[in-house]
Amino acid sequence: MEGNKRQVQKNFGRQALAYNANCLLADEGNLNTIIEMANVSEDDSVLDVATGTGFLAGALSKIAKEVMATDLTLEMLYQTRPKTKGNTSFCLADVERLPFVDDYFDAVTCRVALHHFTRPEEAIGEMQRVCGANGRVVIMDIISSEDDNRREYHNKMERLRDTSHVKQYSYSELLQMFGSCGLKVDEVEKWSYHWEMEEWLAIANPAEPGANEIRRMMRESVDGDKSGLGVEIRDGKVYFTYMAAIVVAHK
Repeated sequence: MEGNKRQVQKNFGRQALAYNANCLLADEGNLNTIIEMANVSEDDSVLDVATGTGFLAGALSKIAKEVMATDLTLEMLYQTRPKTKGNTSFCLADVERLPFVDDYFDAVTCRVALHHFTRPEEAIGEMQRVCGANGRVVIMDIISSEDDNRREYHNKMERLRDTSHVKQYSYSELLQMFGSCGLKVDEVEKWSYHWEMEEWLAIANPAEPGANEIRRMMRESVDGDKSGLGVEIRDGKVYFTYMAAIVVAHK
């Protein structure tokens, strides 16, 4: 297994309980929006890749006929099971080599995970492969600035926070990957989420040298919006805004 994937397993194994309490991932409004955009019905078989602690898999299991939840990290799947119904199966799997036949699923979903993939186009290509001819591929991820300098500033903080982070992509980069994988985009919705910095840091719990550098960078980002995250300081606390894109596509 590649070094970054080992790092993903190590980091997310350690962080499984914290991610299970992540208020962004637990946001019911966001989950309902994704399911509505994916047009999931009671007749559908759905694959949720990189399910993490399974918030989306759990929501899907209340509607779909069957759900397959996969993740690279066993500890994450342990957190997924209690959220799901009996129509859900679990599989330890690498998104770049999904162990499923072509054209099987009516919908394939992936929520807030693409930025951890070493080869995101291969991952999206695998989602496309296992999705049926009339199916939907639905990916949500945090997007970064279209400005190269702001995007790199943002990604530097993300890598300091979580060593398994690869890259937060811009909106245009994300859409380009869909096209490169032969997917046609049907619908996009942008979604924002506001974080208090210390709450955000606590989920990944980085070592103090990195955490302190992030704190410095966040505060310096206020002047000129260096990170593209709209950082602001209120009552001595640092706040910023994540922007995400929910993209629905078909073959």
